[in-house]
Amino acid sequence: MAKFFQKIKAREFRKKGASIKDIAKKLSISVSSASLWCRDIKLSEAQLKRIFKVKSGKMLAGRMKGALFQKTRKQNVIKSAIAEAKKLKRLSRKELFMAGLALYLAEGSKKMGRVQFTNSDSRVINFMLNWFQSFFSITKDDIKCSILINQIHRERDKKIKSFWQKYLKIRPEKFNDIRYIKTRQKKIYANHNSYFGTFSFRVNKSSRLLYRLNAFTDRILALGTK
Repeated sequence: MAKFFQKIKAREFRKKGASIKDIAKKLSISVSSASLWCRDIKLSEAQLKRIFKVKSGKMLAGRMKGALFQKTRKQNVIKSAIAEAKKLKRLSRKELFMAGLALYLAEGSKKMGRVQFTNSDSRVINFMLNWFQSFFSITKDDIKCSILINQIHRERDKKIKSFWQKYLKIRPEKFNDIRYIKTRQKKIYANHNSYFGTFSFRVNKSSRLLYRLNAFTDRILALGTK
């Protein structure tokens, strides 16, 4: 008898435009039962639109809730990582030397006959300039700089040069003209106005220094594989 009344109630809800899932939830019955009992009832276009709108709203809310969860989890992971990183204190001179060697091993030239370092992160470039001055007495007067960037940034020529010159405190005459990469790429990315290309600096008359750096980095690799 209970099912009989549930079926009547389900059909009443359906005729009023309730969704099958809502009917099942209201009457504490399975979705399959609600669907079976109401399958012959045709909803009006307005009722269908209303159900779709509610369903879309719930889906959007669900996606937003999921995105918020992911964002919160990411923020917690980042926060934990930052806290862990802060345990690192001031580097000793030996540790600083090894850090610079590791960076040069990854991003420096080995066979060009001169010392050259390339990276797109201004902080890394600044670190290496200070590193060369600290350990090899290479000053900013001993280098020549260049910038490599996609041709879609050609209209930002002055801003790009100005950024590197001001950030690294390097005189304009130390810069070569920007080298633009030709490409068919048309898409403009969100970071278009905050991207300043790949920066390279080479040390003048540095063949002997290159031999020393190669010897050090070769030794690091040898020690790391024992």
